[in-house]
Amino acid sequence: MYYGDLVRLRAIEVDDLDVLMKYVNNLETRRFLGSLLPNSRKSEREWVERASTADPWKDGQFVLAIEDKKTGEFLGTTSFFDISKLHRHAEFGISLWNTERQDKGFGSDATTTMLWVGFHVLGLNNIYLNANADNARALRVYEKVGFKKIGVFREMMFSMGKFQDHIAMDILRSEFLERFPPGSLPGEP
Repeated sequence: MYYGDLVRLRAIEVDDLDVLMKYVNNLETRRFLGSLLPNSRKSEREWVERASTADPWKDGQFVLAIEDKKTGEFLGTTSFFDISKLHRHAEFGISLWNTERQDKGFGSDATTTMLWVGFHVLGLNNIYLNANADNARALRVYEKVGFKKIGVFREMMFSMGKFQDHIAMDILRSEFLERFPPGSLPGEP
């Protein structure tokens, strides 16, 4: 497990399925994830089974569950996907499924902790993302933890009846290590 100040990142388990199903079809959350279509329990179970057994280098993805460090409550998931062992880069994703737990610092802390894992454990050099330009909350979090805007994908996604831009952002290992040099930890257990 990896600890931030507010969160604990741990392996995602099939046992998380009931909590995931409670939140996964929330339209407010899904609209920023690239699909407005509801997910069935069967498709979510298949995703959790794949995510819980994926090898970052072989399968190109690494998914962790986000928990409230104090209560153990499941808050969401964070991931790296399209991981390149050769080029040492990966795309970042995060979702706090329970909207009542947003805007309380959990997203920033989970993002920082996952970046720490990416740079200190996986040895990545570049972590990038693209975020819906209308997702002001996420863009604030990404800038706060050190991601830099590098471009715009114009009208990249059709959602809520319109085409929406996505903001491309990234952070380099050297930039992250200024805050968290080798040997440092983002939080304590």
